[in-house]
This record gives sequence, structure tokens and C-alpha cells, in this order.
Amino acid sequence: MNKKSRILIVDDEPDMLTACAKIISVLGNEPVPVAHAKEAIKFLEEEEFDLIFCDLLMPEHDGMEVLEICQKLAPSTPVIIFSAYGTIDRAVTAMKAGAFDFIEKPFDINNLKILIEKGLRQRNLFRERVNLLKQLEDKYHFDNIIGKSLVMRNVFEMIENVSKSDANILITGESGTGKELIARSIHARSRRKTKAFVPVNCGAFPENLFEAELFGYERGAFTGAVHRKIGLIEFADGGTFFLDEVCELPANLQIKLLRTLQDQKVRRVGGNDLIQIDIRLISATNQNIENALKQEMLRRDFYYRLNVINIHVPPLRERKEDIQLLAEHFLDKCLKSSSKEISGFTNEVIHALENYNWPGNVRELENNIERAVTLSKNNKITLADLPPHLITNNTLQSSYSGTSLTELKHKAIEEIEKNFLMFLLEKFKGNITKVAEEAGLTRRHIHRMINTYKIDPNTWRDI
Repeated sequence: MNKKSRILIVDDEPDMLTACAKIISVLGNEPVPVAHAKEAIKFLEEEEFDLIFCDLLMPEHDGMEVLEICQKLAPSTPVIIFSAYGTIDRAVTAMKAGAFDFIEKPFDINNLKILIEKGLRQRNLFRERVNLLKQLEDKYHFDNIIGKSLVMRNVFEMIENVSKSDANILITGESGTGKELIARSIHARSRRKTKAFVPVNCGAFPENLFEAELFGYERGAFTGAVHRKIGLIEFADGGTFFLDEVCELPANLQIKLLRTLQDQKVRRVGGNDLIQIDIRLISATNQNIENALKQEMLRRDFYYRLNVINIHVPPLRERKEDIQLLAEHFLDKCLKSSSKEISGFTNEVIHALENYNWPGNVRELENNIERAVTLSKNNKITLADLPPHLITNNTLQSSYSGTSLTELKHKAIEEIEKNFLMFLLEKFKGNITKVAEEAGLTRRHIHRMINTYKIDPNTWRDI
């Protein structure tokens, strides 16, 4: 059963108040009739409503005053003003002040029904918007940029500090370290989060097309320009413009973009008018900045405009304490779209991951965890699930260090025994009798092995 919408009605005329409440009730909603503005204000301080109807002319507090209070106490709730004949001009003034709509007294039930439906749709749209913004902020919150190391905690603190400002930011770091994720996190926490986040990879466009893509163009600006096109910078108006791999931006466009950033105005290709814009620029590069400046890949004046605030994202090899945390995060992510039941990683796998150099950084780690989940036949990720180049001599030495040959043989036998038992349980759907017959062992022996390796046969019986 659908929950009834609660509608607050404020009117000092008892007959009108009663009639309105009855109509609203007949239309399937829950009316909350109030005869005094002070009482309505008290309700708003303590309760939540889906819609508010308010008479324009009342003693003590008139509709305009109630509207102002509603905007403070319940900014997401549409307010509809009652208007008697002769007060339409004031009702229009109320709408300009923020009222959702107005209706003339006495009420027509069909008009009232339509108005309620419109108001509730507006309320639902606002709730959806708030929910989407919350999801956006959650997605790019620090918890989704994984790291517990000191260097990453410093990055989190920097994101927190710069999000509320409009200063240009340059994010530096190797490929795969998550520079765009950090840019999106800054946008999601800023006052611009309801506006567009426009990412552009500077190496993705041919140089002869890049200017038109960035700045837009007017009809007839060049062959093929049959209509006006809004550029990506203009599209980002009010939001955040993200230039990825900014050192790949051609020098002539660096000059033009520098002027755009200084003036906050853009001129389309083939146009004469300067168009006012309001953007916050975040850029990123995997290049060494000093080398890029020396080689003149990056103009110094342009660099100084970009680099008001610098955030450096360290490579994964410099924050090894984050590797297990990241691996577990990616494992959980992969298992959401997989039917496999994998509880984690063996100690040897964690050691291998922590001792690998990760030239592709976080992106490479995620790809390898996805591969391991796809190939794994066990309830844990083992060394056999990793690509050979991840299993370094250091990993093998660590596995053998301080271990006798007898102990290594015992560990190997246990691993084979456990995998064989799980294979038989899967083959015979958890039937212990058939497993024992196939293995040439007694049921008692099979049960002892199941207890030793903490395996639940019911996992296969449910399949």
C-alpha cells in the first residue's frame, strides 16, 4: 500500500480550511489543517510535509511571511498559495518570491487535483536529485579512493582543503594512480557539484580538430561547420573542466586557453562575440613537470596558471601498505558480478602483490585481481591465479625462507588435498558418501578433512 502524501494546509477561514482538507483527503492524501500561522510554523519545525498550501491574506503572519519561513525550514517542499479574487497580483509576487504555484479560491476540484500532482512530482524530483547528489558524493568520497598510508592521508587532507575553493589545481602522478578519480572527488565535494564535470583527454583529439572541440564554432567557420556547436569549455559553464594529460595540449591552444582562464570568457571559432563563462579548471599529467618545461611541451605562463595548487599522487610502489587494502576492495568489487565464493587471498599472494613494482599502478592491480577472480577455482586466490611476472624471486625466497623441505612438502600436500576435496564436493554436489567412494576413503576420514580445512559441504548442495 502506497504511503499517503502529507499536505499542510494553512488558512484562517474555518469553512475554507475544512473544505480544502476534505477535498485533499478524497484525492487520497493526508491533510493536516491548521488555522493559525504560528501553529503551522511549529509544525514545520517538528515535522516533514510533502506539500504546503497557504492562504495569502491572514492575520499575524500573512502568506508571504509563511512562505519565507517555509523556505528556511522546509526548502525542498513546494508551497502553493491560495489567492482570492482581486489578489492575483500579490499571488504572482509570491511565486516570484519562491512559491511553487497559486490557486484561486473557491477551489475547483479538478484544478486542485492537477496542482497537487504537479507539486508532488516536484517534491519527488527534488528528493531524487538529493539522492543522486548523495550517491555522487559517496562514490567519490575518500572511502572510494583507497588508502591508509601517510602519503594518501595527506592527499585526502588536500582534497578536503581545496574542494570549497575555485583555485585551479594540477594533479601530478604516474599513469594509473587515480588522478581523474581525485578530480571527480574534488568536484563532488565542491559548490559546483550540481553542474557538469567535463573531462577532456588532451591526447585524444587530432590537433586540427581540438580547437573547435574545446571552444566550439559558429556556422560557416570552416568546411563542414553547417551549424553552431557549443564547445566543451562552454559546456562546463558553472562546473568543473578537467584537462587530462595537459602536457599533450598543443602550444597554440595553451596560449588561447590561458587567455580564456584569465578573462573567464570564450570565443567560438569563427565568431566575434566573447561569451562569459564560469569554470573551475583541474588538470592532470603523468609527465615530469620540470622536463616538460625544459622541452617546452608546457609553456611556463600556462603552467603557472594551472598550478595554483598541486596535488601529487604517489605511485603504488611507494605506498605498499595500501596494496592489500586495494586488493581486497577490488576483490569485493569483482565478486559483486560473479557467482564465485572467494573469501580472500593466501599469504603468499599478498606477499607477491606487495613485492611487485606495479609500473601500471592501481589500474594494473585492479586488472590482475579481476583476472585472478576469473581464473580461480578455489575459495581463496592462490599464486596459481596470478600471472607469472608477478611471482618474483623475492616472493619465492620469502615462501621458502626459514622452512624445511619436510614442511614445504607438507604444505604442498595439504594444498593438493584441500583442492581435490573441493573438486569432489563440487562434482558430487556435496554428497559425502560419493566423495568418499571416489577418493577411496571412509566417510569419517572425509568429515575429518572437511573439519580440518573448515569447508562447508552445503555450499555445493545448494547448487
